[in-house]
Amino acid sequence: MPIDLSWTCDSGAQLSRWQITESRDQLAQMYNQIWGDAFDIQTYEAGSKHKLSARNLIATQFPNHALQFSAHGKPLLSPATAQINHSHAGDYSVFIHHQSQSVGVDIEQIRPQLRRIYQRFCNDYELNWLGENPSLDALLLVWCAKEALYKAIGQKGTDFRIHLQIEPIALQPEISLANSPESPSNSVSEIHNHATDIAPLDTQGIIHAEIHLPGYEQKIQLPYLRWDDYACVWAVL
Repeated sequence: MPIDLSWTCDSGAQLSRWQITESRDQLAQMYNQIWGDAFDIQTYEAGSKHKLSARNLIATQFPNHALQFSAHGKPLLSPATAQINHSHAGDYSVFIHHQSQSVGVDIEQIRPQLRRIYQRFCNDYELNWLGENPSLDALLLVWCAKEALYKAIGQKGTDFRIHLQIEPIALQPEISLANSPESPSNSVSEIHNHATDIAPLDTQGIIHAEIHLPGYEQKIQLPYLRWDDYACVWAVL
């Protein structure tokens, strides 16, 4: 399970992407060697392959740390040397960390089901700019952005429709972040390809969003990356 791409952001956040090539048994063996905890592969369903890959990815970046969870389910390092978050989908796991700021990341594969459920996570403003027949690309990015914000906020009461709002997304291929009008603090400053056989990223850009929580308001820019049928969005608060 090599790290095939890594990203360094101007905000100081760092991301790593691992392509999952191992079986569950191989991942469980890696888990036991790294974490020192017995992982009984027979007691877990197929989804544990993603869980194992994410845990192993965290351990490669932060050896000699324990993994804990807050009351709201947010992953925490012990000792608390960084703020972390992770996500997984399909053949990939993604991990983000920042020395002090809260972070959230989400990776998803595009799927037609988004057209059936998008009214559950989009508010009236978003439904208006999405239009009557929104593209799956736009829905995928809206969902990923709200997931990343939700995870960075780390409070279970956060409502996707009420508290999180996404501004219209201009889907343009090959957006150059370095030449964009604004230079967001969590933009991608470096992308490192760790494998020569990985195709270049199809699309990258910025999503503008607003957080409206009781006693807390913030406008934020969320970088995103698109390749194949995947999207990855992250937030640094």
